[in-house]
Amino acid sequence: MLRYVPVILGVLAIVGFTVVEADITGRLQSSNITEEKFTAMLEEVPQDIGDWHGEDLPVEAQVKKTSGARGYVSREYRNSVTGEKVVVWLIVGHSKDVVRHTPDVCYPSSGFKMRAPRNSRQTFSFEGQPPADFYTNTFIKEDSLGRELVRVFWSWYKPSDDATVMWKAPGSVRWEFGNARSLYKLYFSSPMQDIKETTDDSPCLKFAEEFLPVVAKALSTAGMSTPDRQSDAAADAATPDA
Repeated sequence: MLRYVPVILGVLAIVGFTVVEADITGRLQSSNITEEKFTAMLEEVPQDIGDWHGEDLPVEAQVKKTSGARGYVSREYRNSVTGEKVVVWLIVGHSKDVVRHTPDVCYPSSGFKMRAPRNSRQTFSFEGQPPADFYTNTFIKEDSLGRELVRVFWSWYKPSDDATVMWKAPGSVRWEFGNARSLYKLYFSSPMQDIKETTDDSPCLKFAEEFLPVVAKALSTAGMSTPDRQSDAAADAATPDA
């Protein structure tokens, strides 16, 4: 009997690893949230926010496919007073896709070099808003057209039952969000005027203070289950007009 113990242990180990991997990738789960509903939530993100005025940017089909975006906002916001620019890339999709293709992968593939060997974390703490954790790094590209410097911030939000929008930059993104049927990813990027520019100097910081509460309002219903939204709609329909 003892001679079968190693075989039994081996089988149990394989089963255990399979269950863990399935949980991480979400292979055993399916979403009942449609692409149209995800996109509708993102359509609530306004183009004009205070002095910041947005213009939608085109997105190539390959970029959408690679990023796993079911819905997206690709937009450049310009401050009408200061002239500063911030580009927003906000997407939603299955976590197995959305956790990948971060700026430290995408920018080098476009000819940029990371200026810091490791990404740093930045917490946006604004009055009346929950803390928002982001990764950040700066990237540089030099060619015949000159030198281009850009700073990028990025983070994720997993819809929750209480619909509280919390942006996180965990140490292990895949383990934190790996089984999420839906996951949002947000980039802020802006050109750097000075190579010594710090995170506090970045236009992204000023923009984030106004943008984050607006996007939180737009996505606050993302954590509600589909039956809840249907029940609310049914209740509204059953309520007679005053």
